[in-house]
Amino acid sequence: MQLRRTLDQIAGAIRTASTSTEARFLEIGGGLETSVEILTSLTQTFATLSDALKGETLARATRELSQIASRVSSLAAAQNSEIESFVALTKLIATIESRVVRMGKSVRGVGILATNTKIAAAHIGDTGVDFTSFANEINRTLRLAQTSLDEFAGELAEVGRDLHVAINTQSVLEEQQTEAIRTIPRRLTRSIEAIGARCKTAVSTAFAVGQGSQRIGRRIGDAVMALQIGDITRQRIEHADYALGLLAAPPASLEADEASHADVIDFFCQLQSRQLEDAADEFDMEIGRILMSLEDLALDAGEILRLGNDAFAASGDHQGTFLGELGKEVAAVDDLLGGFRAARTKADQIAASVSDATTRLVSHIGTLRSLEADIRIMGLNTTLKCGRLGNAGKALGVIAQELRHYANEITTEASEVMADLDQVVSITKALSDEAHQDRASDIAAVSAIMADSLALLGQVGQSLASALASLEHDGHVVADLLEKTSARTAVHEEIAEVLRGAARKLAEGPAGLGTIPAPSGPEADRLFDLLIASYTMERERAVFARQAPGRLPLAAAPADAGEAPSASPPPSPGTTDLDDIFF
Repeated sequence: MQLRRTLDQIAGAIRTASTSTEARFLEIGGGLETSVEILTSLTQTFATLSDALKGETLARATRELSQIASRVSSLAAAQNSEIESFVALTKLIATIESRVVRMGKSVRGVGILATNTKIAAAHIGDTGVDFTSFANEINRTLRLAQTSLDEFAGELAEVGRDLHVAINTQSVLEEQQTEAIRTIPRRLTRSIEAIGARCKTAVSTAFAVGQGSQRIGRRIGDAVMALQIGDITRQRIEHADYALGLLAAPPASLEADEASHADVIDFFCQLQSRQLEDAADEFDMEIGRILMSLEDLALDAGEILRLGNDAFAASGDHQGTFLGELGKEVAAVDDLLGGFRAARTKADQIAASVSDATTRLVSHIGTLRSLEADIRIMGLNTTLKCGRLGNAGKALGVIAQELRHYANEITTEASEVMADLDQVVSITKALSDEAHQDRASDIAAVSAIMADSLALLGQVGQSLASALASLEHDGHVVADLLEKTSARTAVHEEIAEVLRGAARKLAEGPAGLGTIPAPSGPEADRLFDLLIASYTMERERAVFARQAPGRLPLAAAPADAGEAPSASPPPSPGTTDLDDIFF
C-alpha cells in the first residue's frame, strides 16, 4: 500500500511536469516563430536600404551635386566683380557731385554779377535800361540753372545712397559668404565622396547580412529541432508514468513469492529512476542548444542593426540618416545661392536705377549747357554795348568779362560731368550686359539643379529614414522577444528538477545501492515485454539496454548500448530547407 502511494505521488509529479513542459514549449515555439518573422523582415529591410543606395535616384542626385560644387566658385568670382563696379560707380558719383558743387558756385557768381549790373546801370541814365533788362534776363536764367542744379544734386544724392546700400549689402554678403564660398565646394565634394563610400559599405554590408541570414537560418533550424525535446520529454514522462502504473498495480494473474516480487520492484524502480535521470539530462542538453540558438539569434539581430546604422545612419551623435547630414551641406549651398540670387537682383535694381538717373542727369546737363550759352551771349552783347559807352561802360565791361569766365567754368564742368556720366553709362551697361545676364542664368540653372537634387535626396532620405526606423524598431522588438523567449526557456530547470526529484525518490532503498541485476521470472518477463513495447525513443532503449543487457530484442537494440545517442540529431546544412523557408 505504501509503495503504491509513493509511486502514485511520483507519477502525479511527473504528470504535472509533462503538462508544464507542453505549455512552455508552445509559448517558446510561438516566440521563436514571431522572431523568425521579424528577423526575416530585418533582412528584407536591409535589402531595401541597400537598394536605395544603389538606385538611379541617388546616383542622379550625386551627379547634380558634383555640378553644383564645380559651379559655385565661378559664381562667387562674378559677384566680386559686381562689388568692384559699384565701388567705381560710387567714386564717379562723388566726382560728379564735386563738379556740381563747383557749377553751383559759378551760377551763384553769375547771380552776383547780375546784381552788380543793375547797380552799374543805374548810374548811366537812360542807356542803363537795356542793362537792367539784361540783368533781369540773367536772373531768370539763373533761376532755371539753380533749379536744374538742385534737381541734379537730388538725383545724384539718391543714386549715391542706392550705391552705398548696394556696396554695404554686397560687402556684408561677401564677408558672410567668403568662408562658405571657400569651403562649400570642398564640403560638397567630401559629401559626394561619403555617398560613394557608403554605397561601397552597403555592398559589403549587404553581403555580410546575406551571410548572416544563412547563419540565422541554420540557427533557427537548430532551435526548431531542439524544440522537439519538449515532445520527446513529454513522451518519456508518459512512458515513465505508464511504467510506474504497472509497478503500482501489477496484473493479478502474476504469481510470485514476496522476495522475487521485491527484486522485480527494486529493479524496475531503478530502471525508471535511470530513465528519468536520462530524460532530465537530455532535456537540459537540448534546452542548452535552444538557449544558445536564441542568444546567437539575438546577437545576429543586433549585428544586423549595427551594420545598418554603420552603413546608413548619421555619424556621431547625429540623428537620422547620413543623407540628412548631406542635406545640411546642400542646404548651406542653397543658402549661398539664395545670397547670390539676392545680390544679383539688387545689382539689377541698382543698375536700372543708376541708368534711369543717368538719363535724367544728361537732360539736366543739356539744360545747363543751354543756359551757359545764353549767359555767354549776354556777356558778349554787354561787351559790345559797353564799348559804345566809353568810360561810362567800363564797369559793365568788367562784369561782361566775368560773365564769360563763369560761362567757361560751367562749360568745363558740364563737359567733365558728361564724360563722367558716359563712364557711368558704360559701367551700368556692363552690369546688365550679356555676361551678367548669363551669370543670372547660371544662378537660375544652379538653383534649379539644387532644387532637383534636394528633392531627389529628400526622396531617398525619406526612404532610408523609414527603413532605418523599421530596422531600429524591429531590431529592438526581436531582441526583447528573444529575451522573453529565453526567460521562458530558462524555467527548464524546474522541469528537470522535478524529473530528478522523482528519480531520487525511485532510487531510495535498494534501488539506490548500485546496479541491480535484471530479474527473471514471469512477472519480470511480463514487465519487460510491456515496457519494451512502449519505448519509442532511442535513448530510452539505450538506458534499458544498459540496465538489462540482453533483454532488448535485436531489432530494437540501439547501435551502441554503451552510449546514449541524441534522440534527434541536428540537421546538417545540406539536408535542411529552413534557409529556403525563412530567407
